[in-house]
Amino acid sequence: MDVEQGLEIANTVVLAKTKRRLSPVETAILSGSWQGQTYEEIASSTNYAASYLKRYAGPKLWQLLSDGLGEEVSKTNFRASLEHHYQQESEEVSEETRKPKNKASEKRNSQHRADTASPCVDWGEATDVSTFYGRQPELELLQQWIQGEPPSGKQSPSGMPQASRCRLICLLGMGGIGKTSLSIKLAQHIASGQVEEGDGASTKTPDSSFGFVIWRSLRDAPPLDDLLEDLIPLLSHQQDIDLPKGTSAQITRLIQYLKQNHCLLVLDNVESILQSGQVVGAYRSGYEAYGELFQRVGATEHQSCLLLTSREKPSEVAALEGDALPVRSLQLTGLTPTDINNILDTKGLIGDAGDRDKLIEHYRGNPLALKIVATSIRDLFNGDIAEFLEQGTIVFNGLRRLLDEQIERLSALEQQVMNWLALNREGTTIDQLHADIIPKVSKARLLEVLERLRRRCLIETTARTRTEQESLQNGDARQNGKSERIPSSFTQQPAVMEYVTEHIIETAVAELKGTQSFNLLSHYALTKASASDYIRESQTRLILEPIATQLSSAFGSSAVLSQQLQQQLRQLKTRPEMYPGYAAANLLSLLNYLHIDLSGWDFSHLPIWQAYLPETPLHQVNFTECDFTGSVFAQTLSSIVNVGYSPDGRLIASCDSDGRIHLWDAASGQPKLSWQAHNEFAWGLSFSPDGQTIATGSPHDSLIKLWDVQTGQLLREPFQIIKTSWTVQFSPDGKRLAIGEEEGWLELWDVETGICLAFLEGHSDIVHSVAFSPDGKRLVSGSGDCAVRLWDLSTFSEMRQFEGHRHTVLSVSFSPNGQWVASASWDKTARLWNLATGESSCFEGHTDLVWSVSFSPDGLLLTTAGQDQTIRLWNLQTEQPIRTLLGHRACVTAIAFHPDGKTLLSGSANSVQKVWDVTTGQALKTWQGHLSRIWSVAFSPDGQHIISSSATDLLVRLWSPLENTCLKTFNEHIHWVWDVTFSSDGKIFVSGSSDGTIKLWDTQTQQCLNTLYCHTNCIFGTAISPDGKLLASASNDATVKLWDLHTGTHLHTLVGHAFPVWHVTFSPDGRWLASIAKNGIVRLWQVETGTCIQVFDQHDLLGFEVEFCADGQTLIGIGGDNSIKQWEIATGRCLQSLHGHTAPVRSLALRPPSSQSPQLLASGSADNTIRLWDLESRKCLNVLQGHTGIIFSVAFGSDATGRSLLASGSFDETIRLWDVKSGECLRVLKSDRLCEGMNIFGATGLTEAQHTTLRVLGAVEMK
Repeated sequence: MDVEQGLEIANTVVLAKTKRRLSPVETAILSGSWQGQTYEEIASSTNYAASYLKRYAGPKLWQLLSDGLGEEVSKTNFRASLEHHYQQESEEVSEETRKPKNKASEKRNSQHRADTASPCVDWGEATDVSTFYGRQPELELLQQWIQGEPPSGKQSPSGMPQASRCRLICLLGMGGIGKTSLSIKLAQHIASGQVEEGDGASTKTPDSSFGFVIWRSLRDAPPLDDLLEDLIPLLSHQQDIDLPKGTSAQITRLIQYLKQNHCLLVLDNVESILQSGQVVGAYRSGYEAYGELFQRVGATEHQSCLLLTSREKPSEVAALEGDALPVRSLQLTGLTPTDINNILDTKGLIGDAGDRDKLIEHYRGNPLALKIVATSIRDLFNGDIAEFLEQGTIVFNGLRRLLDEQIERLSALEQQVMNWLALNREGTTIDQLHADIIPKVSKARLLEVLERLRRRCLIETTARTRTEQESLQNGDARQNGKSERIPSSFTQQPAVMEYVTEHIIETAVAELKGTQSFNLLSHYALTKASASDYIRESQTRLILEPIATQLSSAFGSSAVLSQQLQQQLRQLKTRPEMYPGYAAANLLSLLNYLHIDLSGWDFSHLPIWQAYLPETPLHQVNFTECDFTGSVFAQTLSSIVNVGYSPDGRLIASCDSDGRIHLWDAASGQPKLSWQAHNEFAWGLSFSPDGQTIATGSPHDSLIKLWDVQTGQLLREPFQIIKTSWTVQFSPDGKRLAIGEEEGWLELWDVETGICLAFLEGHSDIVHSVAFSPDGKRLVSGSGDCAVRLWDLSTFSEMRQFEGHRHTVLSVSFSPNGQWVASASWDKTARLWNLATGESSCFEGHTDLVWSVSFSPDGLLLTTAGQDQTIRLWNLQTEQPIRTLLGHRACVTAIAFHPDGKTLLSGSANSVQKVWDVTTGQALKTWQGHLSRIWSVAFSPDGQHIISSSATDLLVRLWSPLENTCLKTFNEHIHWVWDVTFSSDGKIFVSGSSDGTIKLWDTQTQQCLNTLYCHTNCIFGTAISPDGKLLASASNDATVKLWDLHTGTHLHTLVGHAFPVWHVTFSPDGRWLASIAKNGIVRLWQVETGTCIQVFDQHDLLGFEVEFCADGQTLIGIGGDNSIKQWEIATGRCLQSLHGHTAPVRSLALRPPSSQSPQLLASGSADNTIRLWDLESRKCLNVLQGHTGIIFSVAFGSDATGRSLLASGSFDETIRLWDVKSGECLRVLKSDRLCEGMNIFGATGLTEAQHTTLRVLGAVEMK
C-alpha cells in the first residue's frame, strides 16, 4: 500500500465518522508520518508550527482514527491499522459480491448517494434574481467551462476544447451590464444541478458534482485576510480556523481545499480592489495579495473553479488565459434585442421597431442603463420612445454620463436620500433615513421621495421573505419550518452606489481644501458611530480612506494638512449656526484616521454628531458646550467576566474584574448605569425574570447582593454565604437563588425572606456554573471536579452525575425544552447531555479551554466561547459547526443570546464587549474599555527601571522612575498579565499571563527573547533564582514548573497541590522553592530534585503570596484575618502575626537587613494603604497613604545614591514611588488616560453614565 492509498482509506474512515474529509493539516501529518518524518520535519515542510502538530493536531487525528477504526491508533502504528482495515474491507466486498442483492439496501445506498450529492451553499450578500432576462448562451458556455463538457448531444457554442475544467474564469463587462445577476443565476444552476440546453430550457442532472458553491461580493473591498478567514472555515466545515500566519500560507491552505473538494467560488465586483486611474488591472494599495491568489488559483492544478466578475481584467488573468487553457475570460456585452424588448414592454414603452432598435443601440443593451432611461421615457415622455429620441441629448458614452443626467434631475431631498443610501452601504430603513437627514423631513414626504427614486430604478427594495430552505442552506437552523419577513429597506445597485460614493468623495475633498463651503460635510456623516461595526469599517475603507489619501497628496506633509484642517475648524467655529450637524465630527474622524495628534484642539460650541471615538486619545481637547448626540466614547470596562440580556432584551449587563456592573441600552448601545458591586471580580450575574433586579456574587467576598436595575442601588442587606461564590442564578419564578461556592457546595436561598433553604453537597471543587431547568424543578451544576451534576429541587437530592469531561467544567446551560444540558470545559470541548439517558455528544473544535456555553432561545443552536478568541455556533440537529465568529483579540469569557435569538452578546478579557448577528456572523457593535489596573510591579536591581503588568488591558509597561516616563508598552499577551519579575542582573524580565504563556524580554533591546509553553492554563506567579539561572512558574493547572532561564528548557514539573498555585518564591540561597495555592496550603520543594519536602497547612492563609525571610529559616504569608503571619520552616510553628490592616492584605515584599537597618516588610492591602514593618521588633514603622484603590503589588528597590525605595501598584491605575525612610511619596507613575484633560463643561447629548465614564477616563469640567 502506498501513501495515496493510505490517505484514501483514512479519508473514507474520517468521512464515515464525521461527514467530512481529512483537513489539510491532517493530510500533512499522515503524509509526513507515512514517510517516517517527525513532527518537526513535517512542520519544516509545511506552514504549521511543530508545537501545534505535536500538541493539538496530531493527537486529535490519532484519536479520530482510533474512533473510526475501533482500535487504538498512534503515530507509530497507524500504517498497520489502515492496512488491516483495507484487508477487512476487501474481504467484505468480496463476500458481498457473492450475496444476492438486497433491494432495500440498494435503495438506502441510493438515497445516501443522493443526499451526499447536495452541495454546501453559501450565498453571502447575493441578491434576488428571480426576474432574469436572457443570457442563455452565456449560461451554457460558462457551465461548460466550469463542468468540463457540454450537455449530451450538444456542441460548444464557442467551439472551444472542453477536455478539462477551467480553474479560473473572469466575467468582464461595464457597470450595469448584468455580471452580478449572471454570476448568481449561474451559481444557482450549478448548485441545483441544472444544465442550460441553449434554447432557454434547462434540465436537472442527478448530481451537481460540486461539494461547495460559495458566492461573495467584494463591493466593500474586504482585505484578503478577512476573505480567507471567511472561506477556509466554510470549506473545512468549521474545522480549520487556526490559520497559518502570512497571506501566502493562507492562500496555500485555501488551494489545498480546492484540491480536496469540488468547489465553485464566485467573487463579484473585483474592480473594487483594483486601482482606478492607473494601469488596467493594477491593485489598490494593500490589496496586492489578491493578485497572488488569482495567479496561484489559475496556475495550480486543482478540481475547483474560481469565477470573478469585474469591470477590468486583473493582470494575472490576462497573463494566464487562453482558449484551450484552464484560465479564460468572457466579455459580457449587452442583452439581445429580444431580451431588451422584453424589458421595454415590462416598462410600458411604445415605439416602432426602428425606434426601439435606435434606443437599444444608444445604450448598447446595458440592462441597468435601459431600466433607468426607460423610466425617464415613461415619466417624462409618456412612454413614447420616438419623442425621447427627438431630444438628441442622449448619446451614451458610459453609465456615468447617464447617471450624471439622472442625478441632476433629482430634487435636493432626493439627492440627500441617494447620498445617505451610498454612505450607509447596506439596506436602510425609512426610520434610519428619517433619523439621518437634516433638516428633518416628515416620513410621509420621505416615502414619496423613495417611491420616485424606486421608479427611476436608482434604488432597490431589499425586503423579501426568507424560507426555511434558504436559511438552512446558509447554515441557519433557527427558522424551524417558518418563513421570516425581513424588514423593508432600500439600497442601490453597486454601479449606482459607486457613482454616488465617488461624488461624495470628490465634493468632500473640495470642501476640505477650501474651494467649496462646507455643505456636504455638514449634512452627512462620512462614518457613523451608530452603524454596525462591519458597515463602519466599510465606510472608513471606501470613503474616509480615499479622502485622506487625496488630501495627503494635495498638501504634501502631515503638518501642512493639519494646519489646513485647523483652519477649517476655525471657520466652523466663526459661524457654527451655518454648519449644523456632522461637519465637526467628520473633521474628527478624518484627523483620527490620519493619526494627527489632537492634543489641545478646540471644538468648543460645535455639534459633534455620530463621532466614533472609543480608541481616540483626546488629551486636553476642548469640547465645551458641544452636542455629542449619537457619538461613542471609550468605556471604563475592566476585563469582562460575565454578560447577559434582560428578559425583555432591552438591556445589556456585564460585570468585570473590578467588581463593577455596567448596563447599556441594547438598541442604541449607549451606557445607562454603572456601579461598584464588589471590591474585586464579580463573576456571578443574573437578571430576575421580571428584569427589575440583578443578583451578583464574587469569589473575593462571601456576599450575594441584589440590585435595583433602574437605580443601581442595593435593595436589601446582602446574603451572607459560607464561602465565596463563583456563580449565582435566579430561578424561573424569581423566588429562589442558586449559588455555587468555592468549596463545592451549592446553596439555595429564598429571595423574599433571605433564608437559606438548602445546602447541596456532592462536588469536591469550585462550582463554576449553575442553571435552573425551565420549569424550575431541577438544577444543573458544573465544577472543578470535572463533573456535571443534576439536582432534584423538590427533595434537594442529586439525581444524576454526568462524567466525560477531563478537566474543570466552567459553564452549564439548560436547553429551552429542559431535555438537554450543555457544558463547557477546560478540556477544550463542550458536551451535550441527554438527561433521560445520560449519554453525551462531544463538540470539538476549540483549540483551548472553553469558557462559556449557551443555547439559542429556540433550542436549535448551541454557542461556545473559548480561550482561543473564537465563538462557535453549532447546529444541534446535525451537531456540526455552522459558523465561527472571529473578531475578539483576547479570550472570550462570556456569551449570551438575546431573547429573540437574532443576536449574540460576548465579552472578553481585554475589556471588549461585542454584539453579533447570529445569521451572518458579522459584528454589529463593539464596546472598548480603557483601564489600566496595576497587578504587579518589579524593580530592576540597578533601580533604573520598573516593570509593571495590568490584567485589564493585557499590557506590560517598562518605566523609567527617574524620568517619570513609560519607555515601552508590550502588547503580545492575549489575556490577563498577572506577574512580572526581573532577573538578578536586570538584563531579563519575565511576564506570566492567563493565556498560558511566559514571555522573556530583553531589558536593553526591549524585544521578546522567548515564549515558554508547557502549562495548560493561567500563569499566576513567576520567580527567578538568585543566581539568575532558573525560572519558576505557578499555574492555575495546580503545578509548579522549573525552567532553564536562558535556554527556555523545561526542567521539572512539581506536582502536589490540589488547587491553583498563585505564587512561588526562591530561598535566598536558591536551594529551596516555596509555593502557595489558592486554598492557602504552602509546599516547600527541593530545587535540585523537584521533591516536596514539607507542607504547611495550619496557618489559615490566603493564597495570594508567600515569601522567604532573609535568614531562609522562616516564611511570611497572608492571614485570612487581615493579618500577616511568620512561621518557622523547621517546626511549622507560627512565630508572630502582624495586625493593622483593616481589609485583606494583597501583597508582600521583604528588604534584607543591613548593618544600618533591620529587615523590613512592606504589605499592600485592600484598605488602600501600605504598611512598613520591622520584623524583629514586630512594629509598624509607617503607614503610606495616597492610593485610592487596592494595592496588589509592592517591591523594594534603590536609586543611584543607595536610597531605599518602594514601588507600589494599585487598582487606581498608578504606580507610586516612596522614600522608605521618610515615607514620602516621591513621584507617581501613570500613563495618560484616554481623555486626560478633555474639557466637557456644558456638553450635551451625553447620558449620565457617559458623563461619569468620561470623568473616570480623565475628562474635566472647566468653565
